[in-house]
Amino acid sequence: MHRKAVFALAGIFLIIALAAPPVLFVIQADKDLDDFIKIQNNQGLVTGSNVTITPDEINENHTNTFIASAAIEAVFIPLFAVTLYYGINNPRPSGKED
Repeated sequence: MHRKAVFALAGIFLIIALAAPPVLFVIQADKDLDDFIKIQNNQGLVTGSNVTITPDEINENHTNTFIASAAIEAVFIPLFAVTLYYGINNPRPSGKED
């Protein structure tokens, strides 16, 4: 694999590691905003068919979002580091330029 391709792959891993957690937190914040609007309109947290969301369920959703974010970081940061290390230490093929 050419060095440029290895560095491009490392860049993709870094972009995923940096972009995915904020996207997850924005989606969770949007859901929270919808729930708070329902509370302000005296509708409670009824989602339909008399199913009510409790504060414990909201906290569980926050925990799940945090765990998903941490899992993405735990996978893609080492992938970035290993790929970058490979790209730096990979000897060039003889007679070929990247």
